Amino acid sequence: MVYFKLGNCGWTLRDASFGNRIQFWEIAFELTKYNNFRFTILVDADKWRETKWLDFPYTKPSKHRYHNLKNLTEIDVRYEWLKELDTSKDWYIKDEWPPYQEGDEFYGKWLHLITLKDKVLKKKIKELVKDRIGIHIRHWPVIDTDPRSNPVERFNYVEKMKLVKKTMDKHSNSKFYISTDITYDKPGRGPILPKFRKESHWISQIYKDYDVVDYRDILEMDDMLINTVQDINNPKWSRVLDDEGCYINVIRHDENKHNRIGLDETYERKTLRDVVDLFSLIYSKKFIPSEITGPNSSWSDFVEIYRENI
Repeated sequence: MVYFKLGNCGWTLRDASFGNRIQFWEIAFELTKYNNFRFTILVDADKWRETKWLDFPYTKPSKHRYHNLKNLTEIDVRYEWLKELDTSKDWYIKDEWPPYQEGDEFYGKWLHLITLKDKVLKKKIKELVKDRIGIHIRHWPVIDTDPRSNPVERFNYVEKMKLVKKTMDKHSNSKFYISTDITYDKPGRGPILPKFRKESHWISQIYKDYDVVDYRDILEMDDMLINTVQDINNPKWSRVLDDEGCYINVIRHDENKHNRIGLDETYERKTLRDVVDLFSLIYSKKFIPSEITGPNSSWSDFVEIYRENI
């Protein structure tokens, strides 16, 4: 078996950059299709955690094999890349951002092939959102100088809330599913598994004034969170997490009281939350993308493209 090894463009524990990574997956799929499916797409199982819940055709998640494939010939997808390749060796698809040449419109060609593995979860999502409007509310970009247009001044939470409510009011007597990453924290610094109904959250106003559900109405997140995790760099100490996955204290580590689930489990649940958010927006009866209330995003693009193919 020969492989197209994919990078992990933009991935961090808190921001998985799925919308970026998936564009390179589509390129790899197009390449393997062009070469009569003689290649398998190889991804890092630690970074592509979505593969636990989503089926990516012709794709293999791996830890050992992925990290042992080295010194491969690179394919730079910013230049001419769709061609017949030597099928006797593995290749590495270089994850330089942005992919494609300026003016190319390749994104979205194969997204509809990605499906939920868990049919019970799929049914639960569909039942919850079938009569709801999905709305994606995006935080301000992580980078202050991000060039994307934004209808609200950066970090003006009051005006952003007015715009969100004005948008929702256009759909009177409607029910909504909300997917958002916006909190009072800087982008990418908020809780891992937020409880948006808490009054401390900016978005909580929406829950008071509208019929709204979110990922916590599908997943039992309270039971999945941990209380303490041993600090990797300082093993004599443990960090205490609250019910949203935020660090709130540091205590001396006690092996007898320490929760052995580990912090990794919390981040897995964060990935599951992302999967549920994505497909809840996809299966909603109508969708309001992020650009209506803030910056545009590849996440909203994914939803809109996928909805056109179901």
